[in-house]
Amino acid sequence: MGMYDIFSNLLGILATVVFYKSLSCLIEIRTEWWRRLLLLFGSWPLMFMVIFIGDIVNLPPTILIFLFCFWNAGKGSGLKRLTIGLMFASIMLAFNGLCDNCIDFFIDTWYISRSMWRLGFALLLYLGVRKQKSNRDFELAPSLWKLLLMLCAAPLGIVFSLVLLTSPFIDSSTVILSNMSLFIIAIFSFVGILRAMIVLNRHQNLEREIVLSEQNKKYYEAMEHQQFEIRRLKHDLANHLQVLLALPLEEKNNYIQKMIENPAFDKVLSYSGDATVNAVLTAKESLMRQKEIQFYAKIDIPKELPFEKPDICALFANALDNAADGCALLPTQKRQVELTARAAKGILAVEIRNSCKEFDEENKEKLIRYKDKLPKTTKTDSVNHGYGLKSIQEIVKKYHGNMELKQENETFCLFCFLPVNRITIC
Repeated sequence: MGMYDIFSNLLGILATVVFYKSLSCLIEIRTEWWRRLLLLFGSWPLMFMVIFIGDIVNLPPTILIFLFCFWNAGKGSGLKRLTIGLMFASIMLAFNGLCDNCIDFFIDTWYISRSMWRLGFALLLYLGVRKQKSNRDFELAPSLWKLLLMLCAAPLGIVFSLVLLTSPFIDSSTVILSNMSLFIIAIFSFVGILRAMIVLNRHQNLEREIVLSEQNKKYYEAMEHQQFEIRRLKHDLANHLQVLLALPLEEKNNYIQKMIENPAFDKVLSYSGDATVNAVLTAKESLMRQKEIQFYAKIDIPKELPFEKPDICALFANALDNAADGCALLPTQKRQVELTARAAKGILAVEIRNSCKEFDEENKEKLIRYKDKLPKTTKTDSVNHGYGLKSIQEIVKKYHGNMELKQENETFCLFCFLPVNRITIC
């Protein structure tokens, strides 16, 4: 093997690695080493396979091998893996066809130049995908994935028609220019579909943020309404006393009992120097009592927090609601929620621990940390539920903070901190 062949192979290996990195920017790759190696193996033919017009042998097995390897290595729904895998394989094969049939016709290049062309295109693809900064674990609705697959049909049909149905014996410059135009159209079509997928993901994330913001706002408005009712009923206490004086003894006792049962007469506990925190914890303390959950709160917040009131309300309320739901199915004696919150040295730190279902015997000592993905909701209606942790995550990001989740045997822990002095919103 000559030096040019060795150098060409090294360029091909580098192009394969760059292509692999491009894939990992848009989809999570499974952690098992053999799956990652399998994906590298499946990407290798895309970089090295020569795609000649009229050659029906190379194209079909190359794309099938890659899709098989990508399917086993990638995470996400089947439609997501099929769509992304098909787009990446097709765009690379379209460029290979352009390079091998058109560029080489006009530019007399050695074999090593083909590897350089492929490496350059793989680098452009990687830089373009990386610039989008998309979350790798994103998911679109099945109808959107199907739509993207339908859009892939036209450029994919162009590539297959050029390679499988065109005669290889026509090599006039006019035909080559026509084929070049079609290959370029196919490449730009796949790039446009890839861009559309990323835009759809961003639009979906924006809609989710709007939904979470509206939920947080309604949560706070409901809390404000409750506090207004408390103030109104307490203000009317004199009128209630006058009614009591005029009622007969039997009706008087019933009237007093109804007043006692009214939540407006519950005592608003003073946990901290922030009125919103006090209102939320008072309401959630009552909820814990109703669900027979032992609730312990250790709060050190000496003054009003500099965050928006709906965000404070949503942060504490969602966290406590999730904790209550997490231990509600346990026996009464095991239900426990502990809240620790402190605002000091420029940081608001909040930690909530709740009892939860224990691991099985095999995983009794196991510790689960949720880093990139949030745990799934335990409720059956996952469409209308499961927004609590997402809402907390968005609030933490909004104020440049951080959130950590972990589960160890019978305890689930949520910890987050937000800079108190840095209140510039993203």
